[in-house]
Amino acid sequence: MARPPFLRTRAGRLALLGMMALDVFVVPVALHMGLVAERVGDVIFAGTMLVAISAMGTGRGRRAVLAVALAAFGVQFFRFLDPSTALVIIDAALSALALGTFAAMVLVDVFGNDPGPDRLLDVILAYLLVGATFAFLYEVVNVALPGAVLLNGQAMHTADYVYFSLTTMTSVGYGDALAMHPISRSIAMAEALTGQLYVAVLIARFVTVPRPGGGGDAAT
Repeated sequence: MARPPFLRTRAGRLALLGMMALDVFVVPVALHMGLVAERVGDVIFAGTMLVAISAMGTGRGRRAVLAVALAAFGVQFFRFLDPSTALVIIDAALSALALGTFAAMVLVDVFGNDPGPDRLLDVILAYLLVGATFAFLYEVVNVALPGAVLLNGQAMHTADYVYFSLTTMTSVGYGDALAMHPISRSIAMAEALTGQLYVAVLIARFVTVPRPGGGGDAAT
């Protein structure tokens, strides 16, 4: 019997991809321009978590990721009542764990035996999930160790972590954001390596997908 996908439907994929695009490309700009309050960004991300939870399929490991996601969602709620440093760190850590688990499960679908019609959606979604996961890891380190990551020599804003994460993951490295602490540097190196390996492994996976009726030969 075929393995059930992590995201049950194309609608689930599109909904989660849309929410991730909103979190990555729209919310940070809106926060910097003062168009929305930081709490609004938190609410939008909470919505992303709810979409991911509702889009989950069934199978082994789903209960564990559901528990982590619900815990992250709960901590986000308590942050509205008590925005302490400890809760910010716990919230970011749980969010990183939840998104990282989502990314891993989507990648299982991407690199599974059956390519499926929604592979491209999964590829893009997994990339954004991994980038967002590292963004939360930078937030954890920078809140716990102020100055671990700097933007133009100044403290990072909440909306800056995604920017630093994706420029690191794509190996663009504009030089305006720098990892200053050994821990943040280690995370940055791990993310840069992840970004390079992701592309390399993905290309290898694509070119080795058997053609229909091709007797298992690699695609050319």
